[in-house]
Amino acid sequence: MPLFNFPIRVALPVRFATMVVALGCLAVFSNAHADTSAARGASVFQQNCSACHQAQGQGLPGAFPPLQGHAVDMYKITDGRRYLTHVLLYGLNGKIEVAGQPYNGAMPPWAGTLSHQQIADVLNYVLTAWGNKASLPADFKPYTVKEIAAQAKAKQNGDDVYALREKLSGTKSKSVAGSGAGAADRAAHMKLDVPLHTAVPAPVYVALQNSNDIGVLPTKSTWQGANSAHYVALSADGSMLMASGLKTGAVYVFNTATGKLRGSIHLDDVVQGVKIAPNGKLGIAIGAKHGVAVVIDLRRVKIVKKIPVGKTPHNARFSADGKTAYVTLQGAGAIAVLDMNTLTKVKDIATPGLAAPHNLDLSDNGKRMWIRDFTGHVGVLNLVDGKMLKVIKVGNGHGGIDVIPGGRYVATGAIADHIVSIIDQKSMKVVKNIDVGNGPHGVRASANGRWLYASMTVDNNIAVINMHTLKLAGQIPAPGKFPFWLAVKGND
Repeated sequence: MPLFNFPIRVALPVRFATMVVALGCLAVFSNAHADTSAARGASVFQQNCSACHQAQGQGLPGAFPPLQGHAVDMYKITDGRRYLTHVLLYGLNGKIEVAGQPYNGAMPPWAGTLSHQQIADVLNYVLTAWGNKASLPADFKPYTVKEIAAQAKAKQNGDDVYALREKLSGTKSKSVAGSGAGAADRAAHMKLDVPLHTAVPAPVYVALQNSNDIGVLPTKSTWQGANSAHYVALSADGSMLMASGLKTGAVYVFNTATGKLRGSIHLDDVVQGVKIAPNGKLGIAIGAKHGVAVVIDLRRVKIVKKIPVGKTPHNARFSADGKTAYVTLQGAGAIAVLDMNTLTKVKDIATPGLAAPHNLDLSDNGKRMWIRDFTGHVGVLNLVDGKMLKVIKVGNGHGGIDVIPGGRYVATGAIADHIVSIIDQKSMKVVKNIDVGNGPHGVRASANGRWLYASMTVDNNIAVINMHTLKLAGQIPAPGKFPFWLAVKGND
């Protein structure tokens, strides 16, 4: 019998029951989708975000804001959902305040480094982890790839996102990163005040993380084949370049004469710093996930040995004679010392005052180590007796560090800030903070110490500092996106 001939009191309950079951299935499917996405996002967060915002989203006071609690607070304001996508896609530049704590830095954009799926996943994870889920609105729906892709068409930058944050939160900061006299000086020096070949007398190699290339100055050419290029290191004779791939877990070896890839090795790890021994025969790549220093035969591009070094190693440096290598242990508050003859770990040297040693360099005589940490400090370690001589406050976040040839100065970047700090080696004091732009990370001087280069991860420029005047000489547009690290012939 046709349905329309059934009594209405029978037909409606059947249809209603069917609808209830269908809605229940949709709810289960939606919850399962959210849980799966958040589970993937946990891995994305651990690999890309936890170093700054910390494993439990608690952040680092004064350096990196917390996501625990604060992410949901921002989500719940009008248009907060869109704001969070823009922070991930385009970054954030400027002074903010979270729970009464000021933060004055720069978060880099993740568009290009993370896929739309990864951005959706990590947002879903952050908003449901560490107790955040309990504070979410009842109608919260997980982010989707389609939603992220739509927002990615906005073509904004970190300054635009900062303006959006101020508009949505109804606040107006008194001071913005990169504002004031320093910013005015920087704006006046967007172009070099000297000829390019004067400021860059020898090749400067740039890891272009979001372009998957190695850039070369002053020619502004690029080499392909270094997917997610992260750290780079140059051999003493300038003939070979090593690069680590942040997302690929690979190490790449290039011939600098041709710009061609000689070979690559996949380490099945999160590869961080790389360094080449003074004789050019061996290189070290740091495997942070497994806590190893991977020794590589550069001629054959083959692994020689994986040396266990400790918790969360990050970067390495050879002694001048190549007999010793030093590795920062970001997760252990120490420096691992390696014997390169036996390829074994000899000992750890504690770094009191630096809980998370990040990057490092050695004084010309090899007796002092200058260590950049993850939270805005530089430590001076006496390698003769293993004592920390001084801890110096510098720019926010982490950055590279370089002992400038000539023995007078040390320079360090600050990825969550807009300054490069210049330290006098004798007094161990900051003599000048130079406003260079947003997100300076890698720093490296020319071989004669005349010029200092800083990679601007947010602005996609290479800042050039005149080390005679300690003033910004200008900016060189990077030949790609997210310039992270630098290598210079004669000073690497």
